[in-house]
Amino acid sequence: MMKSKKTALLTAGLTVLLSAAVIVGGTFAIFGTSKTREVTITTGSVDISAEFGDVTLYSLTPSSTEAQPTGSLSFNAGGTASLDSANGSIALTGIVPGDRAEFTLTVTNTGAAAARYLIAYDATVTGVAGAEDALNYTVTAADEAVSFGSWSAEPLAAGESVTLNISVELDKSAVQVTDGSGAVQTFITQASVVFTIYAGQANASDADLNGALGFTPAP
Repeated sequence: MMKSKKTALLTAGLTVLLSAAVIVGGTFAIFGTSKTREVTITTGSVDISAEFGDVTLYSLTPSSTEAQPTGSLSFNAGGTASLDSANGSIALTGIVPGDRAEFTLTVTNTGAAAARYLIAYDATVTGVAGAEDALNYTVTAADEAVSFGSWSAEPLAAGESVTLNISVELDKSAVQVTDGSGAVQTFITQASVVFTIYAGQANASDADLNGALGFTPAP
């Protein structure tokens, strides 16, 4: 009987210890903390302005086979040039072979994102056969090489501008023709040259920019 009592007491004592262990484990605390951070998002924008300016005219002279500045908005043979800033257009009237108009086109990034730009032109010319081929167009810039139909290598930061120099010339080789009765035909009866400036986000590829803006490079 005594042995059984000891066994019972030991068992009771073990039960108490186990119960105490359970109680201690249930109230144990671990040091810790947490923090939250927020991501806010806005989108950039791509926008530009484009303004013509600084028209300079060149014409041949009796003493020079190369066109010289006329110092006015009139060509030496009587043609004229006019700039309509409100409508963003330049009109060349009564030009003859060798006459050339040079003007600036200032492109400003008015958006919030850096952008690359591309300048293209589309000429619609009515007149004698080959008249369109006698009109020459060039574009240059002071800080980088620029060509029609190519995306700029250097991007424009937001608020930044680039000034392009554009020229339109009636080639010296243009020849006046007559019809079957000997009447002189007007070499160019009407011509319109539309310059289009495209702009797209600076980190996009040429192919993606062309596709997004609907521009098809010349073959």
